[in-house]
Amino acid sequence: MREIVGSLLSLVALVLAFAAGLVAGHSGAPLRAAGSDCDQARPEWLMCEDFEDGHLGWRDWFAGSPFTECIGCRPDGTNNPDRIRLTDDPGAAYSGDWAIHMPAAAAAGFQGGALTYRSCDGPKRAGCNLVGYERLHFRTRVRLADDHQYVHHFLSIDGTKPNGYWDADGNAGCRPNGLRAAGTTLDFNLDRELFFYTYFPDMRCDAGGYCSGDRVRDICALCATKEMPCSRGPECCWGNHFAPDPPVVLPRGRWVCLELMMELNTPGQADGRMAFWVDGLKAHEVTGMRFRDIPELQLNKAWLQHYVAGGDAERSNQVWFDDMIVSTDYIGCSGPPATEAATATPQAATPPASATPTIPPTAPPTVPPSATPPPSAVPTLEHRAYLPKL
Repeated sequence: MREIVGSLLSLVALVLAFAAGLVAGHSGAPLRAAGSDCDQARPEWLMCEDFEDGHLGWRDWFAGSPFTECIGCRPDGTNNPDRIRLTDDPGAAYSGDWAIHMPAAAAAGFQGGALTYRSCDGPKRAGCNLVGYERLHFRTRVRLADDHQYVHHFLSIDGTKPNGYWDADGNAGCRPNGLRAAGTTLDFNLDRELFFYTYFPDMRCDAGGYCSGDRVRDICALCATKEMPCSRGPECCWGNHFAPDPPVVLPRGRWVCLELMMELNTPGQADGRMAFWVDGLKAHEVTGMRFRDIPELQLNKAWLQHYVAGGDAERSNQVWFDDMIVSTDYIGCSGPPATEAATATPQAATPPASATPTIPPTAPPTVPPSATPPPSAVPTLEHRAYLPKL
């Protein structure tokens, strides 16, 4: 009997040791990390990425991920780790073991990175036909480095017609025509005050001054090739700012649950809206927007970006992302499905006169290096005084 008991105990110890090895990643196939939101995906979620397959290495992880494009990757499909990398550094992830780290390191000229999700009709691939939606929510966990200072553009939702895969890219300077593309970006300024940076047909644009001569002629010529001619006269159009009052500051040095939403208008009406939440609290909502004039223009893109162009920064601005979700309904930060709480006073769609920056920003890259387009192509919130982003 003692021999039998001893054998059983030895077997149990062996099983426990093997299981511990799996959990520690020492042998066998790694277990999926516990606690990820992706383990309990809801029907309305279009994608959920917790980066827990990072152990596969960049190429294999990216192939199995929902993303179609990478900025900060090389033409051969590998990543430049000075711009974007998968990390399992101790404490780097919000949940599980893995997260995305965008170092914006000196070796990369302090440039940032980005990952693009598009709702392909069928298997994911750059240039696919797209399935569109009237409303999209985009939520991610984000942690800025303690010394983070600057980003040019941050998180975006965009849309096109089903066959207009590239039509939301490379439109900086142009007034949208309500037919080609629609979108908004959640940005923050040097004081980390969050605001929407948005192009729309009724936006305010600049004319005269810097926006004159060859510069405006070149801008209008480019916009004309995209079927968005300067029909109101020579002008330079940069995203208008919609900011909460008092401002809401994105903290540094800790994980933040950040969610943005864009809902298209009914064609012929100005009933579109956009909103964002910080740690589950609605921080801002904008209503009365006209984004489109045709029903075929729908939302189909979410851009996880920390866009810092070459020459934008003189130091590294690091950021980590984890647990990204795109959904057709409100996501929230944890637990069972939540409702979209109305905790912010909606802002009117018409921006103030100061909404248009007087210095044009550098346009983001039109395509990632790994893809080829067509030739034409719940805590208390911190507040501060708002300073417009240039």
